[in-house]
Amino acid sequence: MNILGIQYNINQSALEIYFSGCIGNPHCKGCFSPETWEFDQGTPYNELLNDIFTQIEKFGDMIDKIMLFGGEPLDQDITQLTSFLNEISKFKKEIWIFTHYDFDKAKQILGDLINQIDYIKCGAYKEELKCENNVQYGIKLATSNQKIYKIN
Repeated sequence: MNILGIQYNINQSALEIYFSGCIGNPHCKGCFSPETWEFDQGTPYNELLNDIFTQIEKFGDMIDKIMLFGGEPLDQDITQLTSFLNEISKFKKEIWIFTHYDFDKAKQILGDLINQIDYIKCGAYKEELKCENNVQYGIKLATSNQKIYKIN
């Protein structure tokens, strides 16, 4: 499981983490980040854990959320994703996952791991459903079919 990038989003008070790799099948037409589709890009997550922990500790109160994007977070090796979520859960920040899968498929992939997540955005980007008014939990979603579910 590789990470392509880590950045702070001041508008969301969030540390954003971008994973490489998306199975697609097919990939979403008009995808926001097609450069993230390949799995062999980026740095192995375990080599970046200390950097991530340092950023979370350094920015402390400025980080309310840890948001996981792709590629596709749920296409990652589930054992590695479990390990990663266990590690970042220690910081007691909200954990958000952004996935193209529908909620039932996301629950199936995550199993009990879903209980470590606070919010999950579900739904593929569908260019024909692009909209400007789908705002949920303060997050503007790109298409009308997408939904954010509060887990915890």
